Amino acid sequence: MNPATKTLTIVVLLAAMTGCEFESSNNLEGVPDLGLFIYLEANRHEGNDEAQVAAAVFKDAQPINLVGGDVFEARTETNQVLLEKNGFYSGSYSDSLPVNDLDTEIAVTIVHEPILAREDRWYPGDLINIDPGPGELVGNSATATFPPPVIIATQLPAVAFTSITDIINLTWIPAGEGDTMRVRTATTCDNGFNISTYGTEVLVGEDDGNESIAMNNFLFDASEEFPGLIFLADIAVGMLQQLLNDLSAGRIDPNFFARKLPANPIESDCEIRLFLFRQRPGTFDTVFDSGSVIASTSSELTFYYSPN
Repeated sequence: MNPATKTLTIVVLLAAMTGCEFESSNNLEGVPDLGLFIYLEANRHEGNDEAQVAAAVFKDAQPINLVGGDVFEARTETNQVLLEKNGFYSGSYSDSLPVNDLDTEIAVTIVHEPILAREDRWYPGDLINIDPGPGELVGNSATATFPPPVIIATQLPAVAFTSITDIINLTWIPAGEGDTMRVRTATTCDNGFNISTYGTEVLVGEDDGNESIAMNNFLFDASEEFPGLIFLADIAVGMLQQLLNDLSAGRIDPNFFARKLPANPIESDCEIRLFLFRQRPGTFDTVFDSGSVIASTSSELTFYYSPN
């Protein structure tokens, strides 16, 4: 088949959601109805010796399950892993890839590994030993380079913030590479009777080392409209949920980002876990018509809000 005529979409996502009881769906924005498109994102959090990687395939905007011996392989200079776990999206696959200081580049490729790919998959008994051979996706790949680690320099106040108009002066060590910075938060609010959990997102923009962000980007009055607040979209929910799971050894509620709001945040004591991501675009094979390829690093800090 002429690669230019293929009508499939390959999507590689950070959203490794295994073990999380999210509703799986095709909810990635920007997937074209036709044509070859690739999206890749991988993240390495501060102090972690693993990177999060996930992958999904869409054909004519519909998810496709890899079958037979076809499987996504994520590889660095020194390590590799097959993405065999169920991911956040319908038809997506994910896993954690071991990384070390020598691993600056990550490549994700669809490979044909009929024995390894079937170890954790169920097949009818009469098909177990049948190998249909490589599928049409095998050999397609994308590559990204991890940006420098995120080093947050913010000095937090010793007391909690008391108003959603307060400002947090977020500072970090800039890398000077033209990378994009993004903030995602996981917020827990408790009014003494009920608890709310939800996430928000702020696009910081340039990697210049400083951004002043009002607390109303993280907190709001649930009894009023809050048009300026950006809640985490589905893809970011999945990414951050898995990061929380990894950091807590699986002790985070799998429904943390259900966005149920029994406690009004503006009237509650809130813990805000802020994750700062440094994102760098990568490249993809010329067989793809278009794509979005991103590798990122991240760091976090925690601060508190307590209303007057």
